[in-house]
Amino acid sequence: MVSTYMGRTIQSYSRAGLVLFVFAVLAASIFLAGCATDIPGPVNSHTAPTVLVQYGRTGGIAAFDDRLVIFDNGQAVYSRGNKTGEFTISANQLSELQRLLENADFPSLAPSYPAPSPGADYFQYSITYREKTVSTETGGVPDALLAVFGRLDALLADYAPLS
Repeated sequence: MVSTYMGRTIQSYSRAGLVLFVFAVLAASIFLAGCATDIPGPVNSHTAPTVLVQYGRTGGIAAFDDRLVIFDNGQAVYSRGNKTGEFTISANQLSELQRLLENADFPSLAPSYPAPSPGADYFQYSITYREKTVSTETGGVPDALLAVFGRLDALLADYAPLS
């Protein structure tokens, strides 16, 4: 049964309404699909470097205040007195340092190695490796850390000279 309303049939309103409804649903779906789609961010397969070792040396007759942080990718940052900077060590230097750190057997080290007797111009050292910090000073440095400290001091001398 078709009825008329102001000269138009209800059936024609239904078809027109259905067409408008389908068009509105389609437009809304397209709009919402565009809004819901994740926009890819920058692709970065690299992870941030982690700290390999932190080293500090203070004191001595020249009143040193050296800090050095070396990351697992070879990048390093340092401060020497009021100077700061950064450098990158070679893959060979990084491998050698990692070997020295492993050979030091940090899990077996005590947290502190004081000097056997007091001294006015001693160096105080602090080193953190794999979340273990060891503090020591001139005369008390355990044999296991001598090569590590020597290598770290050499890196400072090579890449972060005092003058």
